[in-house]
Amino acid sequence: MAALFLIVFSGAAFAASLGLDVDSIYFNADEKTDIVGAGTSRIADGKLDASFTLAVSGAQAITEISLRNETTGKMWSTSPSNSAGLLTVKNSGGNILNTSGRLPVTPVLIGADFKLYINDAEGSIPNDSDFTVIVRLIDNQEVTGKTSVKGLGKVTPAASVGNSAEGISAFEINGTSQHDYAGTTEKVGADGRNDQQFTLSLNFRDAAVRAVKISARTNSQNAQWDTVAGNNIPIVTVIDGSNNIMNRTDGTVAFYVRGSQKYTLLTQDKDGIMGDRSVNARITISLADGRIFERDAVMGNATGFKETLSVEYKGTGSYDFTVQNEKMESNLNPDRSIRAVINASGTITGVRVRSASSGKVWDTIAGNSNPLVVLVSGPKLNHSDGTISIPVNGEKALNLWFDEEDNRNIGPYQVIFVMSSGQVLEASTGNAPAAQSAPAANVTKADRSVVFASARPALVNLDHVGKNKKRTANGYKDTALNIKITGKGNIKSLILTEDNSANGWDTLPENNGRWLLGVREGNRILNHNNGDVRIPVNGTKTYQLLMQDNGTLRKRNGVLQISITWTDGQVSESYLKW
Repeated sequence: MAALFLIVFSGAAFAASLGLDVDSIYFNADEKTDIVGAGTSRIADGKLDASFTLAVSGAQAITEISLRNETTGKMWSTSPSNSAGLLTVKNSGGNILNTSGRLPVTPVLIGADFKLYINDAEGSIPNDSDFTVIVRLIDNQEVTGKTSVKGLGKVTPAASVGNSAEGISAFEINGTSQHDYAGTTEKVGADGRNDQQFTLSLNFRDAAVRAVKISARTNSQNAQWDTVAGNNIPIVTVIDGSNNIMNRTDGTVAFYVRGSQKYTLLTQDKDGIMGDRSVNARITISLADGRIFERDAVMGNATGFKETLSVEYKGTGSYDFTVQNEKMESNLNPDRSIRAVINASGTITGVRVRSASSGKVWDTIAGNSNPLVVLVSGPKLNHSDGTISIPVNGEKALNLWFDEEDNRNIGPYQVIFVMSSGQVLEASTGNAPAAQSAPAANVTKADRSVVFASARPALVNLDHVGKNKKRTANGYKDTALNIKITGKGNIKSLILTEDNSANGWDTLPENNGRWLLGVREGNRILNHNNGDVRIPVNGTKTYQLLMQDNGTLRKRNGVLQISITWTDGQVSESYLKW
C-alpha cells in the first residue's frame, strides 16, 4: 500500500470540550490488516482495511467515534447505520473496544491512543481525500480532528496461508553489531565498518525463501537492502542459527524453512538512517511458490556493540572558524582544537564543550547565546545556523574548534555528543573527572544529587515500557529524558511526577496509578521484570528514563519532578521546566 499523509492542524480542526482534545489523527499507510467487512459487518471480507491512529488527551468519557471522508461523503461510525459503515476501534493494547459494533462508554484519564479501522482501503480512499474524525463525549459535546490522505493505488492483499501460524513471526532491530559481512555492494564482504543487525523469525511447514528485502524510511531519508542480483541495491547478508551465511556468491538466497527458524540479517547503514529515532523499517520475503510476506520492525535487544567517545585537547591551532558568539566568522584569534573519535551508529545532533575550570560553554545549539563550536572532518559540518546533523556508522574522527578568550585556560574540557536517539556520550580531556563517571574517591554520601540532562522530553525510537507497570513493549514509541546522578550508595526507587500532582511514572512494583518508569544505562535496561530497580552509584553517571506519554510530555510547556530514594532512606530531587 503506497500512500502519503499530511496532518493538518488548525483552530477549527481541534476544538476543546470540557477537558478532552484531539491531539492528532493520521493514516497508517504501511499497515495491512483485514478485520472489518462491508457495511456493518464485523467479519473480514478479504479486502485490506484502512487504518488511522487517533490520539486524545484530557479527562472525559467517549461514547461514539465517527470518521467521514469529506471528499467522497462516505461515513463510518461506532454506531453504524444504513448511512454509516462500521468503524472498528482498538485500544493501545490492541484489543477491539466495540466488539458488538457499538462503542461502550470509554473513559479517558490524561490521554489515550486508539486505532481506527474502516473496510476496503482502496474503495474508501480512491482519490486524494480529506478526513474528519468526530469524537462524541458523554455530555454530547464533540471534538474533531482532520487529516489528508493521498489516494491509494491498487492494493494487493496479503497472501493467505493454509495455517494462520505460518509467516514472519518476528522482525527486530538490534542496532549496530560487531560483524562486518555487508557492504554497499550486492555481494557478501567486509568494508571496514560495523554492520546494522536485525533478527528475523520465520515459521513455515515447508517453504523455500527466494528473496529478502529490508526497507527503511524517515521524514527525510529512505534506504533499501535486498538479496536480488543486478539491481544495484546493497546486500542483506543472511545468517542462520548455526552461523552459516545463506547468500550465494552473487548475493542471492535460496534456503528452506521447516518449522520455526531464526536468522540474523546484516546490512551496511552507511547514512545512519537506522540510528534516527523516527525510522520505520519493514521486511519483505518472497517464497518460491509466489507468496510474499511482510512485517514492520520493532526494537529488539541491542547487540554487544559498544558506543564510545574519546577526546584529546590539541591546543591552539592555525585556523579561525568562529568567534565569541553563535556565528561562523573570523576574529583573527586562532581557535582551540579538540580531536574527538566517536564510535557509534546514528546521527549526531548536538555537541557541547565545557571548560571544567571556568564553566564556560560552547555548543551547536542555535539561539541559546553560547559561543559556537565548529565541527570539521574535511569540510565544516555545521549548518548555517550552527546546528549539526552528522550521520555516523562505526568510528569517525572529528575536529572540534572553538574560540577560547582566556589564553591561560588550557582545559580540562568536558565534551558531550548527543545522538538523535536521545543517547548521550561524554568524555573529558586532560585529567579532569569525566562527567560520565566521576572518580569514586572524590564522591561521598554528602554529594548525592540528581539533575536533568535534557531540556525537555523527546520521543525516541525505543519501545520498552507501556501504560502499566509491565516491563514490556506495547507497540508505541517511548518518550525519554536524561538525568545525571551523583553520589555513593544504592538507589532503590525513582519517581517522576507532574508538578504538584501524584500522576506520573515510577519504578515501584505496586499498582498505584502511575505507569512504569524505565531506567536505561547505555543499551541496558536496569529494571527487573516487575519494574523494580537497585542501582549502585559510586561517582557520577548519566541514565536515560523511558516513559509512555500520558498526554503531558508532548505539550509545549510543562514541569516535572524527579525523586530518587536511596536504600538508607535519603531522597534526592530535581525539577525540569520547559
